Parts: sequence; C-alpha cells; structure tokens
Amino acid sequence: MSDAPKAATQPGGYERRIGRYGASLAEAFLDATGIRPGQRVLDVGCGTGALTAPLAARVGADCVAGVDPVAADVATCATRVPGADLRTGEAEALPFADDSFDAVLAQLVVSHLRDAERGVREMARVARPDGVVAACVWDFAEGMVALRSFWDAAAAVDAEGAAAFDQAKTHAYATPEQLTGLWEAAGLRDVRTGALAARSTYSGFDDLWEPMLLTDGAPGRFLATVGVQQREAVRDQLFDILGRPAGPFELQARAWSVEGRAG
Repeated sequence: MSDAPKAATQPGGYERRIGRYGASLAEAFLDATGIRPGQRVLDVGCGTGALTAPLAARVGADCVAGVDPVAADVATCATRVPGADLRTGEAEALPFADDSFDAVLAQLVVSHLRDAERGVREMARVARPDGVVAACVWDFAEGMVALRSFWDAAAAVDAEGAAAFDQAKTHAYATPEQLTGLWEAAGLRDVRTGALAARSTYSGFDDLWEPMLLTDGAPGRFLATVGVQQREAVRDQLFDILGRPAGPFELQARAWSVEGRAG
C-alpha cells in the first residue's frame, strides 16, 4: 500500500466503492415500486444510469426521462440509454411540467440533496395524480455492510475522527422514520417504507480496501486525516471484521425505501 490515500482524480472511485451495488439495488427498487411497461417514469439524479438503464429495459427508453446536475454524467447516461429524455438540472428545480410522469424515482439521491424538502415537493409536482413518488437510501447505520464495517474499523482506531465522516452521522433522511416525515411533509399520501437488499462480489480484500483510499469518498477523506500507521491499523481492523477473507467474497447491503402517492 502507498504511504498516502490516492488522489481524488483517480477514476472509478465511486463505482468501485459503492456504485458496484447499483445494478442489484436498482432491480430490487423497481420490483418494490411495481414499475410496469407503458408507464412514463422519471429518474431523479440519474447519474451515469445505474437506475435509468434497467428502468428503460422494463418500460422502454422512450418512456424514460432522467435529470442530473452533472452534465458529464448525463452524457454518459445518454450513451447507455439512447432514446431516453435526459436533461441537466437539479432535483430542487426539475425541468419538467406538472403532472408529467406516472412514477418519479430517486435512487441514493435524497440524502445528498441541497434542499431535500424542496426536492421531494418537486418530485410530487411532476408526478400525475395518484402517481408513484419513491426513493431509496442506504441504511448507513447498520445495513450497508461495506461502509458500516469500514466505519466500525475506523472508530476502533480514531473514534472522534471517524465520527466526523461516518455517513450514519452526517447524512439526513437515512432512516424509515425520517423518510416518512419527508414524504408526508411534501403532501404525499399512502406513504410506506420498506427494506431493499443488494449485493456485490469482491475478488479479494484489496478489491474492497483500495477504493476506500480514494478521496472522492468519505472513507478516503477520513483516511487522509490520519497517519500511515493508523491507516494500516484501520485496514487490519476491517480485515478482521470481515472475517479475514482469503479469496473472493460477497457482501450484502440494505437500503431503505419510501413510496407515496401524488395528488
């Protein structure tokens, strides 16, 4: 291992760390929301298309729209889902007319929004009466095993430092109770929450550890604040927590979902 975390500019950090769960989570999310062919659906915070692509496979690309504030990600999504209506914009000001969609979805977005309450009100605005408005977020406190195991390992080495970066402490709207309150505040009805299961396979422990070093994510930003010996101690603790895997292994991840009806 190098003496310092790798630069944030190294590509693929998010995809190797968390994005690798995206396809599995997307299928579970679409199953839970009951999306079916013929519906017109908006993917809020579409990014590079982790949800948009499987969504298009279910309803057809011509029935899919997506929006994301990062133009480069929208361009990548467009190459994955040709024919979808993809736009650059923010969840807090969706570039679509009222009552435009049968379903409005947001995967792993709500806890990152600048103004989550406004963002969910916008999602409700563009949904047709009785349309589905749904989101999912990681269970950072317990169910997202890769991150939870990392932060438990980090806390064993530097509890105060780790607490400043741990998503279970820094991210709002990451529990069923918080999500229910957010959806009800937006005027959505018949609000319900649930759990979604996702998974990812790792080729070995380094396949999990190396992306943690990249400073485009909270684990890497934390590791950049500690010395070499402490980073090695976190690595050793994490290795132990995961059962000292000697070869390929799989980790489970849980996300919380919330769904309500517009109008």
